[in-house]
Amino acid sequence: MVKETIIETVKDAIAVTSTIVESAERELAWLLPAPMLVMGAQYNIQSKGLIQKGGRVRGITTISSPYVETVRELLDTGVDVRHLENYTGSFMLVADKSQSISSIHLNVEDLSLDDKIVAFWTDDADYAEYLLANFETVWAESTDAQKRIHEF
Repeated sequence: MVKETIIETVKDAIAVTSTIVESAERELAWLLPAPMLVMGAQYNIQSKGLIQKGGRVRGITTISSPYVETVRELLDTGVDVRHLENYTGSFMLVADKSQSISSIHLNVEDLSLDDKIVAFWTDDADYAEYLLANFETVWAESTDAQKRIHEF
């Protein structure tokens, strides 16, 4: 039976994201505004364990000077990161082509733990495939993180 939950606060989105990352066994794919990368690092959301077990982690964000170090840390742990110019707004994370969380537009520059958001958490594989299809389209249009970092 498919589980679907509406997430209403940043704090809950962080908890759900952590749960999804920890439960992943093969693959994670994410598209995040850069400030959310920092927030994830602050709350110790890491995919290093998945990578150490042979899993694959790919992510897309906008890489600008305030976020270069965070991206370098991800690259150092084995995350494959790509750059998308001026990406803001919604986020998505998909684990093992089955479990996902995604949101509608957010003002990520001023986000705090108690802020209200609208995000959707589900284990619907069809929805995960839909998100992954969108991810793959953006992935193909984005730039390798190392190339972008060398521009700084």
